[in-house]
Formats: sequence, C-alpha cells, structure tokens
Amino acid sequence: MQAKKILAAALFASMPFAATAGVYTAAVSGAPGSTVTLNVSFAGDGATQETDASFNFSNTNITITNPVPSASAQCFVVSPTRIRVVPPSGGGTPLTSTATNYCSFSVAIAGAAPEGLIPFTVFAIECLNGAAGNEACTLAPMSGVTVANQPVPRTLSYNPAVGSTVTFAAGVTPGTAAPSQNIAVTAAGTSGSATLTGCAITGAGAASFNVAPTSLTFAASGSQNLVVGCNYPTVNAAATLTCTETDGDTVAPGAPRAFQLSCPAPNVNPTVTSNPASGSTITVSAGLAGSQGVGLIDLSATGGSGAGSTAVSCTSTGTVQISASPATPSGQGPVAQNVTTGQPTDIRVGVTLTANAQSPAGTVTCTRAGSTPLVFTINAPAGTTSVPPTSIPSSSTWSMLALLSLLGVFGLLAVAFRRQA
Repeated sequence: MQAKKILAAALFASMPFAATAGVYTAAVSGAPGSTVTLNVSFAGDGATQETDASFNFSNTNITITNPVPSASAQCFVVSPTRIRVVPPSGGGTPLTSTATNYCSFSVAIAGAAPEGLIPFTVFAIECLNGAAGNEACTLAPMSGVTVANQPVPRTLSYNPAVGSTVTFAAGVTPGTAAPSQNIAVTAAGTSGSATLTGCAITGAGAASFNVAPTSLTFAASGSQNLVVGCNYPTVNAAATLTCTETDGDTVAPGAPRAFQLSCPAPNVNPTVTSNPASGSTITVSAGLAGSQGVGLIDLSATGGSGAGSTAVSCTSTGTVQISASPATPSGQGPVAQNVTTGQPTDIRVGVTLTANAQSPAGTVTCTRAGSTPLVFTINAPAGTTSVPPTSIPSSSTWSMLALLSLLGVFGLLAVAFRRQA
C-alpha cells in the first residue's frame, strides 16, 4: 500500500500542471426594468478535472431564476441570494482552458435599481485535479450584474391623451376669454431630440380658439405646455387642434397628433322687441256688436347666445283675450310663445265689441325672465248695431233705397249705350 502511494505521488509530481488558476466568469449588464441573460463560464488551468462553485449576491434590485445547463453541467438557484454551477467532469481529462459557458440564468432588474455593479461573492469554490488534489480557482473581477442605463430614444407623451376633447368651462359673456386649458407634453428617453411643430386649429369653430406656442422642442427629458385659449362664442364652438410629432418612435416627416376642442356659448337671453313698441295703444278692428275685433302684436328676438331662453309669456286684463297666432283669441293667458331669433312671432289680441267704445278694454303684458315687461293698452271701437234685414218690405226705406240704386244702374247703362252709338 505504501508503495502505491509513493508511486501515485511520483506520477502526480511528474504531471505538467499550468501555473495559472481556473477562472469563473459571471457578468452581465442591463438597464433598470429589463430582463437579461447571465452566462456563467469556466476556463480551466490545464489540470482541473472537477470543479464546483456557489456565488452569493444581494437580491434587493435583482431576481435570478430559470437555470439552464449546457454541456452536461448542473445549474441551480439555491436560494433567492445564491446560485451554484457544477461544470461537467473531465473524466480523466482536464477541462478546457478556453472560457466555456456552462450555465445561464434569467436576471430581472428592478425598475428603480440604481446604476452600478451588484457583485457576486464566493460562497464556496473547489477545483480538483486528476489526483483529487486541490487546484487554485477564482471568480473573475467585476463578476455580477451591472445596472447601466442604455440609450433610449426620446419620445413624447401627452396629458390629456391624443384624441381627447379639451373642454372649456362655461362662461357668462360672449367675446370674453375663457380660462385657458393646458396640454402637457412630456419628453422621456436619454438620446436624441423630439419636436412638436405646426400646431394649427381647423374646423367650423376655429375662429373662437387659439394656441401658443405653435412649436415645442425637447433636447432633454421634461415637460412643456401647449396653452389653448377660447373667446366665448355666441353659439357652441368645436374645432380640432393638430400638431406634427417627430421623435424616437415616429419617422420623418413626423406623425399628426390631434385633439378635439369644445367651447360652450354662454347662456344669454336674446333681446325681445315688439311692433308696435311697448307702451303703445292697440285698437282692434271694427265690426258688428257681439263680434270679436282683433289686433296683432309682433314679437322679435335679437342677439342672445348658447341656450338662452326665447320663451315669452303673455297675459291680459279686462275684456281682452289673447292667443298665439293664428289661433282665435279665447282667454286671458298666460300664453307661452317661443320667439325664434330673427323671426317675428305674433300674439293675437281680441275684444268682443259692444255698442259702446271700450277705451281701454284692458291691457296685454308680455314677460320673459331677466327682461323688462312689454305692456300694451288695448282699445275697441263701438260695434255696429244696424244691419240690413234679410227680406226688404216694398214700402220700407230699404226698398226705396234699393229701387233708387236700380234706377241709377239703368241710367249708367243708357249713357254707355248712347256713347257707343
């Protein structure tokens, strides 16, 4: 037995061992929020046939999973803070001195990870030669996960989002400026520049809106505002704001970015006027006593904006009756009439005629919230009480008048006949 040990020692001493140590290399880099692949390699020293290594690390900002072996190696995630790599046995032949990947792992880097190296440290490492003797093994310097921000093309985002409707607050006076609205434009990324150019407003209501500035340039990350304004219109205004974006995710000459604009008209009641003017006296038409004499009040609306009310309510007093034209006056109200802007609307006034004049017969008052009432005095003439009878007695005054009229007609015919002769 002693002789065998001496022989083995002699053989071991005679083997040509390399002067350098076996080296493990385990290094990868990635940006925060990314997932990268860590390859662990081993370069032998010309003598090592068996080796095994375990490395510790901090898992505060990285998570290592999914061990994948190569070349018959064994790979393990021992714990959230340790990995283990077991290259294949040399089986009597030293492992190659060329760095060879034996294991790969997935490394997820936290989005908030600071830049710098998250190092691997040796928990255990062992290299054995063919005689089961120890060989020097090391972990290469700078092994670990290096967090490094990679260049990211600069891109733009918007608040509110592209395609949204920018709505202005309601106002009270047409032509005055509404509180301005901001579209926040934010540039993100680490390389290149981004621009937003040619901002213009189009559409039926474009004249009510304005935008400043019309171009934005971003040489670095940050936010700027497009300030959109509106002068309150007399009718609701809508338009489209369109700009051209050129950045890291658009191709020249750029991409359109559009926003819808909406500015409400203030709700201002129109001015309602009348013909005849308020304060006038209206005399209804003449006729037989007992019939109804009628007159008209024309109402017209001008101005106003938004959903301003054009509703007018009229009432009457005395013997005056009213209705919305063209209905026959039949009551004292209230009569509601919607006065369309720029188009006269009638209120029909009626008084039942009597043998005596009615001065006044009563009044008509038309009101609308927020406006001065329109007041009219209504007069009625005396109604006619004498009417021709349906049959005329031959001895009556009416028969004599009829006979004289007939003789007059014959006389006119005779004169015409003589002129023609």
